[in-house]
Amino acid sequence: MNDFIPGIVVAKNDVKENDEILKVCCQEQGIVSFYGKGLKKSTSKNAYACQLFDLSEFNCDYSDSRSVQLLKSATLKNDFHGIKGDYDKLALGSVMLEIIAQLEQEDLFDVLLAGLQLLEKSPEPYMVYGLFVVRILDYLGISPAVDGCVVCGSQKNIETISLADGGFICHDCNKQYHSKPLDADFMRRFRIICKASYEVHDKIVAMNLNDYELVKYLTEFLAMHSGLHVRSFRSVNY
Repeated sequence: MNDFIPGIVVAKNDVKENDEILKVCCQEQGIVSFYGKGLKKSTSKNAYACQLFDLSEFNCDYSDSRSVQLLKSATLKNDFHGIKGDYDKLALGSVMLEIIAQLEQEDLFDVLLAGLQLLEKSPEPYMVYGLFVVRILDYLGISPAVDGCVVCGSQKNIETISLADGGFICHDCNKQYHSKPLDADFMRRFRIICKASYEVHDKIVAMNLNDYELVKYLTEFLAMHSGLHVRSFRSVNY
């Protein structure tokens, strides 16, 4: 009773005239829904800590048997102002929230928090978003095959990426797929980001990975193989 739960607001929906239901990615419980009474009122004492991206501590009487927890109060820890004040970071961060909100896994809080912290400070937001998607693909066990042709295994004459088949396709195998050949440099950079992680961010800055087309391929791959709907990616600039 009277629990204090840290989490990040990943989605919110209006209820009645002044209330909201918050979807929060929590450190231990995974995705938790909170019913916030009067959050849309200008006099609300909790609204400041219940906005999208907010890392806050949520007070409630938590129970696993309830699908929605009644919010008592919320205390803001980090509002990620550096993301909210930058259009590209806001658009990419919004996609990250949408992905996490749909997965509803218990152990993705650290993945999201580290991604948002990196997104806020990095000069290369598209690369950071790409690293986030790569982490999610790995978590789901659906990472692209980028060490050789996904059909025959050959490491020579890699010509394109087949989203449907899950990775690289060589020249010979592409004769039956007829996929558009991709630039060799694009293929090289796609492989680099698929092999990278948050931890090597500083080492791969300025390697030309801050690229809309790279993250578009990764996002389409994620949507195709996970079944997630990534509608907010439409707001990302290119």
